[in-house]
Amino acid sequence: MDHVRLSTVVLTCVSVLALAACSAAEPATPAAPSTSATAGAASSVSPSTAASPATTDPAANPTGAANPAADKRLCTTAKKIAEKTKVDVMKAAMSGGDPNPAIKKAYTEMATELAKATAGTPGSEAVTALAAFGAAAGRVATAPDMDAAASGPEFQKTSAMANAACKKAGVDINF
Repeated sequence: MDHVRLSTVVLTCVSVLALAACSAAEPATPAAPSTSATAGAASSVSPSTAASPATTDPAANPTGAANPAADKRLCTTAKKIAEKTKVDVMKAAMSGGDPNPAIKKAYTEMATELAKATAGTPGSEAVTALAAFGAAAGRVATAPDMDAAASGPEFQKTSAMANAACKKAGVDINF
């Protein structure tokens, strides 16, 4: 890998991490994606680990009330997944070799773990946001240009949604 490409990858990784760290200002909470879009996006990760449509279906939680304790546990799990992914991405970027396979693996694992964590969980803002972010991470992993996909509007929007939902649950993720 030439130095220009490695520099681009390192700068992109550092930029994404810096943007996540600088997101201390509470973003405006965008409207949650439709349940069919979230379920369809999650199914693109892996059919065996994707959240079923019932997990993010408002009908599964007709009152729409969140379970604060469950959301906090889910967000705590998501924070651990995020921290592991950040470490893996930085290791890959600093390894000196081609970081793309390791970065792809890190995003794939994050997508899979978030899909597992949100599967079977009654719908709430945190569940919906984390499922959408996991699906977006899966699309980053399969994108021909992972740098552009990770910097793209979908990934940034779902990241902000997940950060805001988990902040409401009392967990600061900083995706």
